[in-house]
Amino acid sequence: MHAVILAAGEGSRMGGATADVPKAFMDLAGRTLYERQREAIDPHTDAVTVVLGHAYENVRDEVGDARTVVLEDWADYENAESLRRGLQRIDDDVLVVNGDVIVTESAVGRLCARNAATDERNVVACLPGRQAEATAIRCDDRDRVTDYGLITGRQHAGVGVLDRSNLRAARDWLAANRREWYPGLYTTVPTQAVTIPPTHHIEINYPRDRIAARSKLPLNPSDELDVGT
Repeated sequence: MHAVILAAGEGSRMGGATADVPKAFMDLAGRTLYERQREAIDPHTDAVTVVLGHAYENVRDEVGDARTVVLEDWADYENAESLRRGLQRIDDDVLVVNGDVIVTESAVGRLCARNAATDERNVVACLPGRQAEATAIRCDDRDRVTDYGLITGRQHAGVGVLDRSNLRAARDWLAANRREWYPGLYTTVPTQAVTIPPTHHIEINYPRDRIAARSKLPLNPSDELDVGT
């Protein structure tokens, strides 16, 4: 499994916290989001690629053993282009992680196990219930993704697995939609939605989210996940 962390954007809604660093590298209770992400994904991955853009010069030394891809024209595109470039030279199942989310190691394990158990199908994490405030996923009665966007549905949790068998189709979609949000590709290649509890997930879009996240850390909920479910 090869992880791709999308950390090219400015995170302008965070104000001064991301003036000099990408959102994934801002401090959150003494550690960066990136450090917390790596703690969750490293037990399930063999390699990591980080896609950088905004203020990449300031964080290149903080990626550790990860391969870096620099999107210098990041402001001209949406995150579909970040993922497209991050997928270059990868021939493996790919764990895709948004730079502004933290999930638990057990949530990553659930996604990887579900991917391994499905036949040539991607998996994408979402939160339970229906909402209309954040980008959402809609599914059919077998939890296959049918729609994505600013719609009413299960909130996209910012992490998923692209199956190796779908990489060519994913790259084609991303190349044709470089100014779109990348999860739209889940509607065009076979993708199964996997629900993870909110206690296993943090997403930071605004300063208030950063404040609220501090009270949830360390992200070590008591409702441990059975990765085989």
